[in-house]
Amino acid sequence: MPRRLAPFLSLMLLAIAGGHSTAAAGASFEGLLPSTGLEFNVVGSADAPVTIIEFSDLQCHHCARNALNTFPEIKRNYIDTGKVRYVARDFPLAMHPFAMPAAIAARCAGEQGKFWEYRHAVFDRQNELANAPFDALAAELELDVPRFAACRKDGAQEAAVRKDVALAGSNRVASTPTFLLGRVVNGKLEGQGFAGAKPYAEFAARIDALLAAGK
Repeated sequence: MPRRLAPFLSLMLLAIAGGHSTAAAGASFEGLLPSTGLEFNVVGSADAPVTIIEFSDLQCHHCARNALNTFPEIKRNYIDTGKVRYVARDFPLAMHPFAMPAAIAARCAGEQGKFWEYRHAVFDRQNELANAPFDALAAELELDVPRFAACRKDGAQEAAVRKDVALAGSNRVASTPTFLLGRVVNGKLEGQGFAGAKPYAEFAARIDALLAAGK
């Protein structure tokens, strides 16, 4: 195998497997935190003691499993109770041709206050992505479809997705889903990174350990 192909294939296999490589544990992650507090891809209290940054690909089956099965429990038990602030960032993989347009569409829905609902709908109907169901999903969520369609074409949200991809690279994120979990210290996220669609119990154990350490 040509030497230059080995790293690419390793990342490809990690992505297909749901990722078991991880950004370094006990690390400092930069440039990932919300800047204004008004971003539509952020949910939870700005004062929450724990922050989770998720990097996902909307065509990734492991990401869908996390979003549909695990995230609702995290939201109910930790986000809605003020313990966790959760940030969703995009990392569309080159091997998934529908991931980029899906990410742009979710962000355009976010401009109309429906980011999380649209994201959930995309994950729930992932098998329809080849048919480009984006305007139809927008209509089902009662968005302004002409405004939504114009947003998808104007390039601003595509630029935002590409910025997330660059942030993934600078923080050593290599597969989806990847989660960076920790505390905000001097404007940086100090904590651990792990990859793959983990069960809720594993998230709860990691969050509870951080909460206990902060008391």
